[in-house]
Amino acid sequence: MIEIKDKKDCCGCTACACSCPKKCIVMESDEEGFIYPVIDLNRCVHCNICEQVCPQDKKNIRDNTIPETVVARDKREKILSIGTSGSIFTAIIECTLAEHGVVYGVIVDKDNIVRHIRVDSKQDDRLSKIPCSKYVKSEIRGIYPQVKSDLQSGKKVCFSGTPCQVAGLKSFLKKEYSNLICVDVICRGNPSPLFWKRFAEYLKKKYNSKIADVRFRNKTYGYHSGTMKVSFENGKIYYGSARTNYYLRAFFADLCSRPSCYKCQFKHIQHISDLTLYDSWHAAELADLQDDDKGYTNIIIQSSKGKKLLDKLKTIEKYPVDTLKAVELDGVMVEKSVNWNKEREDFFNNIEDEDIKRHCSRFMNVSLKDHIIENAKRIYYYKKFKEST
Repeated sequence: MIEIKDKKDCCGCTACACSCPKKCIVMESDEEGFIYPVIDLNRCVHCNICEQVCPQDKKNIRDNTIPETVVARDKREKILSIGTSGSIFTAIIECTLAEHGVVYGVIVDKDNIVRHIRVDSKQDDRLSKIPCSKYVKSEIRGIYPQVKSDLQSGKKVCFSGTPCQVAGLKSFLKKEYSNLICVDVICRGNPSPLFWKRFAEYLKKKYNSKIADVRFRNKTYGYHSGTMKVSFENGKIYYGSARTNYYLRAFFADLCSRPSCYKCQFKHIQHISDLTLYDSWHAAELADLQDDDKGYTNIIIQSSKGKKLLDKLKTIEKYPVDTLKAVELDGVMVEKSVNWNKEREDFFNNIEDEDIKRHCSRFMNVSLKDHIIENAKRIYYYKKFKEST
């Protein structure tokens, strides 16, 4: 029977709950908003399947060889402008659906919940929301059985998520499927859904409107200046960079991520996914390219399936680069976990009760200088845009 003695030992993948033959494990949120398994001891038969499928202590690498890496991005200007980094995942979605497959990815839904969804049609209006970064631990409960059902029916499936979510899925499935492609995205950590909920509520109140769309890393001011863009139903738009946005400030200060993220078991170059994606901040240096501030992605090719998929993506331009050099320049989060912030425990105290802006300001100071710099940046990019039109 699985037992969580230290919350750093659970990544919240849900493999245990999805595998329980007696359905006596439920994933419940704790006071920080993260889900953990809770077992009904009266129904548990001690089969230990939950322990067997937990990916935390498993070997989550294919082998010790260094895989190939390419720097890549979509050739289509519109796709590149609205996606994160090199906007690679849009082409992957298109390719999968063109082959009558199914895509599992993450969106921000109409209730502002960051969740995994299943898409099997090009007409699904949620498709455009999948390729963008989401700095929140996604709601994934119930997804793994859906993936398994699609695989067993013979459908081609593309599953995207964080390395721990991919490892959880693979462990849950217990076997390799030739019709499964897994794409994992390197992350700094998985921020609290509760913190995001509180921040979204603050924005809705401030702008007196429901949220229509969220982009956690929009290219409003270029790729190298990632900006949160929140569009409201009343037509208003909020922009905030990590300089002035309390949510982003907390994330990059490592105040709000899941405990397991601070000693992540999935930090290595070799993954059991087929493709691993992460930011290519130094594409110009790695591949002798011009840095036009539009964004590139580093792609680690983890398997022959991943390579075949990449070769099919005709809208993607690719440049082979040295894997270790790319990790050295851009991939600190490929191999290392973030450090535990000593103020993290205090940060989560009263997070549900106190005004979220006031709460955050006790840990992060957004100064007048920060606001002046942010406004100057907006004016600069507005003038630059006007000159180019």
